[in-house]
Amino acid sequence: MKQQRAARPSLALPLAAVAASALALALGAVPASAAASPPPSAAPSAASSVAPTAVHGAADCRLPAAVGGLGSGFPVDDQALPAVGTLKAALLLVDFDDHPASAGSAQEAEANLASGVEYLERVSGGRLDVTTTTSDGWVRMPEPSTSYPFERGLSYEDHVRYIGDAIAAADDTFDFTDVDVVWVTATKEAPNITYSPTTNFLDVTADGNHLTHAVTFGYDQWRWGGLVLAHESGHTLGLPDLYLFEAPPEDPGNYHAAVGGWDLMGLISGAGPEYFAWHRWQLGWLDDDQVVCAGQGRTTSARLAPVARSGDASPGQDAMVVYPLSATRAVVVENRQPVGYDEGIGARGALVYTVDTSVRSGEGPVRVVDATPGSAGGLDDAPFAAGSSWTEPTTGAVLTFRAGPAGTLKVTVNP
Repeated sequence: MKQQRAARPSLALPLAAVAASALALALGAVPASAAASPPPSAAPSAASSVAPTAVHGAADCRLPAAVGGLGSGFPVDDQALPAVGTLKAALLLVDFDDHPASAGSAQEAEANLASGVEYLERVSGGRLDVTTTTSDGWVRMPEPSTSYPFERGLSYEDHVRYIGDAIAAADDTFDFTDVDVVWVTATKEAPNITYSPTTNFLDVTADGNHLTHAVTFGYDQWRWGGLVLAHESGHTLGLPDLYLFEAPPEDPGNYHAAVGGWDLMGLISGAGPEYFAWHRWQLGWLDDDQVVCAGQGRTTSARLAPVARSGDASPGQDAMVVYPLSATRAVVVENRQPVGYDEGIGARGALVYTVDTSVRSGEGPVRVVDATPGSAGGLDDAPFAAGSSWTEPTTGAVLTFRAGPAGTLKVTVNP
């Protein structure tokens, strides 16, 4: 989902984005978006047409960030919370005079999001430890649910007011001293608190602690479960949205034309909701020695473990191949097998995608290469099967894929 930003709090979500979000939600395609960030400043100049020199170490494949805000470059934007170490979350359960929570429902609400914490810890390979402290039962909000206009298009001011009201209502019995992120979850009895936006620009102080990051969970959490927490937490850690805020004109209605269901920052309900290897590397969940950086003018080979096992792979085991195309663009290859959160995928093999760090969140900073263009499955069958190959169209480099032992995949780049 789009995150909210305080820089120009009077800016509301553009009408076109509201329509797109509402349509996507109605189709069950993506969670609705929150209020938009202000118009971004001009991106640093990066000549995307300039070919890189031959590279050898993984550090040479760290494409620099070329846009402000959430993105796919290195380092992640300074708005992000650290993705390695301990993340301390306050989970505030809130209800309303017009929609009081039913008896015994607090445990159900807490349990509904718990799998999202497990997701973050598993996908990070244990490098992120999430500790959650929950409010003592339901906290009554000072205003009725209808005073918070989630259904009418939530502004930054409305979102911050909602979060601030929840923090103030809980403050007498809750200690916010060491909290990193606030999670506010509304009772299931309030369906008009519809969706789950994030802000990394909260600017609220409680118990002497300046709180900057928050996610509010609405009625959509009962559809997405803990995965909505993991998706929104991706934003607090600096990751962009990978679904498209505007569908391509040639494929109207397809907000998932960029990555399909191959990353949780795209389609939450996709069959392969693991984080891309590239984003794990951004967050510090993969080491440099797990990244094989291919260079022009030399043949490069790697044996890739499945992405779902990269966090607990043997030291130095390869997790992805990166082939830079320019100062801001690269081809990435990773191995997707039906294990971990990918257990439901229908196609396996080499998932090839491009990363462009000059492209903003929601505009397609990552795009999956479809091995079977025009198939009925869309991007669901995008991976290249073992024994196949792909030619990168701008450089003519040939990438070949061969099966290895224990679900591994051998990738060779011939420039």
